[in-house]
Amino acid sequence: MTDPTGSDSRNSRPARRRFLGLIRFLLPHGPASAQQPVAADSAGQFENPNTAFEPSDWSLGPVALIYVAIPILLVTSCLVLIAAFPSALPDVERTLRIAPPGPRLETNPEAELQRLRAEEEKWLNTYGWIDKQKGIVRIPIEEAMKKLARTGVPGFPQRQQ
Repeated sequence: MTDPTGSDSRNSRPARRRFLGLIRFLLPHGPASAQQPVAADSAGQFENPNTAFEPSDWSLGPVALIYVAIPILLVTSCLVLIAAFPSALPDVERTLRIAPPGPRLETNPEAELQRLRAEEEKWLNTYGWIDKQKGIVRIPIEEAMKKLARTGVPGFPQRQQ
């Protein structure tokens, strides 16, 4: 005898039995299939007269129970956490304690820019003390560049003469 795939059924019976046994082990069964064992007839075909549905179908009861149990579990776990940690709810206070400073608007932006540039020019082009006790002075930028060009930067390679 040959099966639908064209192979000899005598050689494939043990493999088929192992495969069907694995399928029966993995798939859920209804109560009717669990009451009476499945038996093979003389041709090696399995039959179960009490089974009137696909063995891979799940019963509606467990599926409905899961759909009802999940929301109940979520709500219950939230309530348990609220009861277990009562001080965890008001952990962030949403009130503003310090009033921020008012906006600092420029009433005359052109005058502010001229004042800023005049102050920068004074710092760049005049002599002055930075720290009188330590002897640190400020010199004009042009003078500083000339001095640096004459002496060079310490640790920097010098120009060959």
